[in-house]
Amino acid sequence: MFKALILVAALQLTVDEAMSQPNCDVVKIAADYARTRWPVDLTTDRRVIRSFDGNVWKVRFSLPDNTLGYVPEIGIDQRTCQVVSAVLWQ
Repeated sequence: MFKALILVAALQLTVDEAMSQPNCDVVKIAADYARTRWPVDLTTDRRVIRSFDGNVWKVRFSLPDNTLGYVPEIGIDQRTCQVVSAVLWQ
């Protein structure tokens, strides 16, 4: 009985750690970070592409097809909703 209780408690802790925060708006966090980091707003009139890489959301603000410019890609940790990476692609 005691072993089963420990197993259930350990499983619950593992599930709680892996769950993302329900109020984590990754697009807003990424856009705010990009606006404060770079002097030009690189998020306006851009297509937002979200992908998931391990425990990190990748948010990319892409340019329209056949255009040149800079594309920010912001990585946000799923569990903490904190920015963990920022890359400016050309």
